[in-house]
Amino acid sequence: MMTEAEALQTLAREDPAVAEDAKAALRWLTSGGGLGVISLLRLQEFLWYVLPTSWPAPATGHAAVARALARLLTLAGMERYGDVCASAETERIIAAYSCAQDEGIAAYSKALAASHAAPPDTDLLAWSSAMGREERAAYDACAAAVELAVAAGDLRVGVSGWKTKRATLVERWLTRPTEEPGTDTWLSRISAERIDEWAHGHPGERAQMARRVVPRLLEPPVLPGEPLPTLRWLLQHADAGLRLTARHYIAPTLVAEAAGMFGWGGGAGRHQELDVYPLRTLRALAQHEMGAVRRSGKQLVLTRTGRLMAEDTAVRWHIGTAALIGPDDGPDPDFTVAVREAALLVVTLDDGPVGYEELAGRLTEMHAAEGWTSRSGSSLAGAIRGEIHILKHRLRALQLLDEPAPGRAGVGGASRSQSLALTSTGMAAALSALLARALRPRRHLHP
Repeated sequence: MMTEAEALQTLAREDPAVAEDAKAALRWLTSGGGLGVISLLRLQEFLWYVLPTSWPAPATGHAAVARALARLLTLAGMERYGDVCASAETERIIAAYSCAQDEGIAAYSKALAASHAAPPDTDLLAWSSAMGREERAAYDACAAAVELAVAAGDLRVGVSGWKTKRATLVERWLTRPTEEPGTDTWLSRISAERIDEWAHGHPGERAQMARRVVPRLLEPPVLPGEPLPTLRWLLQHADAGLRLTARHYIAPTLVAEAAGMFGWGGGAGRHQELDVYPLRTLRALAQHEMGAVRRSGKQLVLTRTGRLMAEDTAVRWHIGTAALIGPDDGPDPDFTVAVREAALLVVTLDDGPVGYEELAGRLTEMHAAEGWTSRSGSSLAGAIRGEIHILKHRLRALQLLDEPAPGRAGVGGASRSQSLALTSTGMAAALSALLARALRPRRHLHP
């Protein structure tokens, strides 16, 4: 085994040009930190992404650099890493970039996802594709732990159950105290970083409101014994197999049960799912956004996630409230998610109910200032009113709205019916949804 300097000297005697390529590649790979900082994950990221996208040379030159680095690492006694540099997989991925950068990135992403070196998403944490400093440090630490476990034989790749064991190892590293002073875990540091980025991600009214609401996000909510009764009802029925009609709607007897139990206007004859919009909304949320139920023949049944939700109130609360805003895991910010997030920020920061027209006006001004336009061709104000309407139905489906009972509007009730007002549980749910939004994995640079 040679030192870095000895390996470079030997390589220079063999071929000075190759030695220069290897030296430059090593400097890019390690940022000047030397051989000791190389990990399998860092090497794969360099070879499969950094080298072909950043090195000023054609694909043939990139392949030559990879081979030069392979020779250097082999001379230094790091044959396993050298084999990665010289592998057919590395050559194939580099060649894909010569066709189109998108093809190269797709090949890199597929190869990295299949590599045991990349820490997987777990039940505790889904990794961001746009990581902050703390998250990247945690990612590298978990990758090093996985690599060490493989090298020591504690984790045998390909053996039955190895992926579960790897996920358990990653979760253990995420929840253990870091080596720096204090008792912070990697998970808590990632959470703090994501919340801070959410509250300071870009200037404007949204970030100002986010900063004001952050202290309330960190307070444990005071909840009733069952904070989401409608969702629990649906999951309990799905546990036994919730009956559907031939056209795959919820059976009329169950529609009538839900309408009567939750005050959804279930009068005589209103026994069709399409007639009870809150139930229709609840099913859509549970099936398509929460991933809690799925259709199997003429039944709705629980998924693995749904079973966890049915058994655990905390899981049900977390997943159920996160669905108020909805998913946002693409490369670009989503308009619908942005509007719902902003609406809940306004409602949670106001002292009382917010009139729909007032809310629509404030959100229109905010989103216009952020550069949003309506993709449907309608006015921005009209698109925002539509999103507020959808959010209202989501809140009603989960029984989080403070609104008059049917037929009992009265003077105060009429006022509430024209405003977005939340119950105390609804306010806690809105804060929970915003917290989930702040903690989400980042797929793009701005919230």
